Amino acid sequence: MTAVVVGLVAYGLVQAFFVQPNQPIAIIGEGEITTAEFQGRVSLAQWNLTNQFTNLQQALQILGDDPETFSAYQSQLTNIGQQLANPLFIGSNILDLLIQEQLIEQEAGRRGIDVSEAEIDAFIEESLGFFGEQDAATPAPAVDGTPSPIATPYTRELFESNFEAYLTNIGAFGVDEATLRADVRARMLRERLEADFEDQVDETQDQVWARHILVEEEQEAADLLARVEEGEEWGDLASEYSLDESNKEQGGNLDWFGRGRMVEAFEEAAFGGAIGEIVGPVETDFGWHLIEILGHEDRELSASAYRLAVSQALNTWIAEARDSAAIEIMDYWVDRVPSPPFRPGG
Repeated sequence: MTAVVVGLVAYGLVQAFFVQPNQPIAIIGEGEITTAEFQGRVSLAQWNLTNQFTNLQQALQILGDDPETFSAYQSQLTNIGQQLANPLFIGSNILDLLIQEQLIEQEAGRRGIDVSEAEIDAFIEESLGFFGEQDAATPAPAVDGTPSPIATPYTRELFESNFEAYLTNIGAFGVDEATLRADVRARMLRERLEADFEDQVDETQDQVWARHILVEEEQEAADLLARVEEGEEWGDLASEYSLDESNKEQGGNLDWFGRGRMVEAFEEAAFGGAIGEIVGPVETDFGWHLIEILGHEDRELSASAYRLAVSQALNTWIAEARDSAAIEIMDYWVDRVPSPPFRPGG
């Protein structure tokens, strides 16, 4: 009987430490995501969220006297706490991210894009503020005979110490250096593949300038349209009736926007309208809109808008690649989502 028990224990250990970690959570074409990779990245996400929660708590203690700041920070704390209380939610998001990363990895390979181990080292070093050996700062002139302090140089030895401390912190969540490096590699590959999409994005874009009034019911929107046509001020009606708190006090002004920024029904109505026309009522998931078209032209993108357009081009490619890829997700992924070792308030 003892031999049977020992055998079962040994079998369980082999399964837990050798078999399961190498089993695939998902297979994407010729690539796969192992259980160990999945669990490590979920744990890293949980550590990041816990770290954010702690930092927000500390900031709240300092800045919490301001009601608006308190409300904003408390909302973020609640959101993070809810995520940490739901490991399956985090696991699902990370599984989706890892599938994207596998698609990117495969496409990067086809395009000859890679990230070296030395580049990963440099990224980690710079993330911890280390940019190579530096001499101690030259002391400033003495004031009242008292010499100014000399800055301590950030040596490689000090960086290594800080990095070891960091690995110890994430290690408490079950995250090892290999997982950290895999995360960095995936980020860098995504950035490099995104840069490869730049030649597919025009620096000018067809854009519309519009303002809107959002209400709950179609009849209310129709009544407001009639009032505008009778001469009432659009801005006054937007301020009083619009449900879009982000712009109602500005007359519902949405400024210039290109395709892909708004929900489909709103976008089609806005781009289909003539300058000066009020389009609507138009129904979306948010309610009923009146849309006034203020301008429509090709416009040069700002640097930030161009970067966003390039990012959207990559996201479109990822969505299409995912739709066409052969992807198999194992049902048992749900049972292999790790729970965070520490939870806020736990």
